[in-house]
Amino acid sequence: MIHSRLITSLAFCLALPAVASTVSAAPQYNAVYGDNLLMLDQGWDVEERDRFYHEPQGSPIMPYEWFLILEQAGSEKLFRANDHMQSFGLITAAGPSARNPHALPIGLTKDLGLYKNEAKLGMNCGACHTSEVSYQGKQVLIDGGAAHFDFWSFMTTLDAALLETWQDDAKFKRFAGKLLQGDPDEDTVGQLRARLRGVVRDREDWAFRNATHIAPGPGRVDALNVILNQVTAMMLNRPDNARPSDAPVSYPFVWDAPYLDYVQYNAVVPNAGPGAIGRNVGQVLGVFGEVSMVPSTLPPGYASSVRTDHLLILERALETLVSPTWEEMAKKGVLPSLDQAKVAEGEKIYDRTCGSCHEVIDRQDRGELASIEVKTMSLADIGTDPVASLNFTDREVETGPLFGRKTDFLGGEPLCERTHADQLLAHVTVGAMIHDLGVTGGPILESLGSGVIAGAAEAMKNLFGHSMFGSHKQESDQAVIKRMAAAGSSEAEIAAELAQRSGDRTALYNQLVQDGLDRHGENRHCMEVLEHAVYRARPLNGVWATGPFLHNGSVPSIADMLLAPEQRPVTFHVGSRELDPVRVGFENVAGPRTMEFDTRIPGNSNSGHVYGTRLSAADKAALLEYIKVL
Repeated sequence: MIHSRLITSLAFCLALPAVASTVSAAPQYNAVYGDNLLMLDQGWDVEERDRFYHEPQGSPIMPYEWFLILEQAGSEKLFRANDHMQSFGLITAAGPSARNPHALPIGLTKDLGLYKNEAKLGMNCGACHTSEVSYQGKQVLIDGGAAHFDFWSFMTTLDAALLETWQDDAKFKRFAGKLLQGDPDEDTVGQLRARLRGVVRDREDWAFRNATHIAPGPGRVDALNVILNQVTAMMLNRPDNARPSDAPVSYPFVWDAPYLDYVQYNAVVPNAGPGAIGRNVGQVLGVFGEVSMVPSTLPPGYASSVRTDHLLILERALETLVSPTWEEMAKKGVLPSLDQAKVAEGEKIYDRTCGSCHEVIDRQDRGELASIEVKTMSLADIGTDPVASLNFTDREVETGPLFGRKTDFLGGEPLCERTHADQLLAHVTVGAMIHDLGVTGGPILESLGSGVIAGAAEAMKNLFGHSMFGSHKQESDQAVIKRMAAAGSSEAEIAAELAQRSGDRTALYNQLVQDGLDRHGENRHCMEVLEHAVYRARPLNGVWATGPFLHNGSVPSIADMLLAPEQRPVTFHVGSRELDPVRVGFENVAGPRTMEFDTRIPGNSNSGHVYGTRLSAADKAALLEYIKVL
C-alpha cells in the first residue's frame, strides 16, 4: 500500500484553506504623508490592487508570527512599525484586508514555505513594482511603477534585528514571552532560541552569498545574481557557485509586460507561451524560494514553495494594467499642463530619433500577448554598462548533485560537471513547474493558451483526459493518489494509473523548455555555449514616472539622458519621490531616505545610449514634452 506518511502529507496539503478570492473589507492605502494619497485610473479596482499588493507567491523569508512581534535592533519598537517600514521606501497600508490581515506594507505577504506547515513572511512583486511619487505636497500611487524600496537595507536591518534578538537575553525574553505566552517550560524556550538561531543562520547565509561592494540603494537590486546564487549555490549546496551581487539594476516598470516578447533588461526568457510563467517561477526561486532537489515521482519534478496558481493570478492582473498618464496627473492638479505645440513638434523628433528602438504603442489596445517586438542591442552598439548582462551570460558553475540529470529535466543531454548557470536555472524551473502541474491540476496548462504547437496541444488534450481548453477542473495527480488510496488500490495500481495518465507528457515538457525557457542566443550542450550579451529597448509609455534611467539607474533624468555621457552627472542622490517635471526625473536632493549614486563604480557607469545627445536645445525641450504624453 501507499506509505501512510505520504497519504497523511497529501491529505494535509489538500486540506489547506484556499486563498481568499474576495476582500472582506475594501482596503485603503496611505503613505508617508498621510491620507491624501491619490490613485490613478490604470485599469485596476480595489480588489485587483489588493491582489497585486499582497497575493503570496511562495517566497518565505521567516516565520510570519515572528515578524509581527520582532523588535528593531537597539530598540523595543516593533520592526514592522509603519515609520520603520517607510524608512526603507515601503508603502504602508492604512488598514487590513483579507490578504493582508495585519496591515503590512505593499509587497509583504502572509505566505507558505516548502513544507506548508507554518505561515511565513513573504514578499511579492508589489514591493518592487508599486511606486509613490509626489509633487508640491501631493502624493500619487502608481501601480506597476519602479518602487523606491531599498531592498538591501531592509534585508540588512532585518538580519541585525534577528541576530540581536537571539544574542540579547532581555530582547529574547520579550520575544519569547509574546510568542509562547503563558508560562512555557525551559525546554520549550530553549527550543525556540535554537530555532531562532537557525533562522538567523539562514539570513546570514543569504547575505554572505550575495555580498557586494556596491550599495544598490533605493530602487535597485541585482536580481539576476541573487536568483542564480539562490539556485546554483543555496539549492545545490555549492557555496563555491555564489558570485558577488555587483550589478544592481533598477526595478523595471511592469505595465505592458505581458505584451512584450522580452521583459528582462538582458532579454533572456521569451515571453510567449509558457515563458511568462517560467519567468515568474524563476523569479520566485531567486526571491527566497525553496526547492527540494530530490526529484519526486508522485508527482514528478521538484517540490517547491512556488505558488504557480498565484503567479498566474498576478500575471493576468498585469494584462489589464495600463501606464499612468501625465494628462490625468495634470487634471488632478498634481503636475503642470503640457505645451501642446511643443508636444506636436516633439513627436516628429521622437519619430526620427527614438522611434526605431522605442516603439510607440496604444496603451488601451496593445494587441496579443507577447506580440510587441522589443529591440535588443549588443553591448558594443548600446555602449551602456556591460556588467549586468555579462554576469549572466558568462557565469559558469558546478552542477553538483545535478550532474548527470537531463538538461531539460526529462529531456536533453545529461548535465556535465560544469555548465552555465542559466542552464541550471532552466532545469530547476522546469522541474518545479512539472511538479506543480501534478499538484494543482493544471494552471500551467491554462497559461499556454492557443499558441502551442499541434503535437504538444494534442498531448495536453489527453494529459488529464480532456482538453486544456475545457472549462472544468482537471483531476490532479494528488487527487488521483488520494482517491485510489482511499479505495484500497495498491501502490502498483496507483503507479500504473499515473503512468497511463502521464504517457504523453514528454511533448508538454519539451515545449515548456523550447518555447518558454530557451535563453536568448544560441545554446549548445554544457560548455559549448555561445550567448549574445544584449540589452533591450522597450516602449516608453509612462517612462516619465520611473526615473532614474538606463538599466542600472545611472542617469537621474531624461534631460540628462540627452547629454553626452561625459556631461551627465557623475554623482547624484537617489530615493527622492519628488518629481522634476522640467528635467523629467526625480529631484536630486540629499535626505533621510536617499543615497549618493556614484557612476565611477563598475556596474554603475552612465556611459552609452548617445541617441539624441546632438539635438539642439529647442529640439531637446520639445522631445521632453512629447515623452510626457507617452
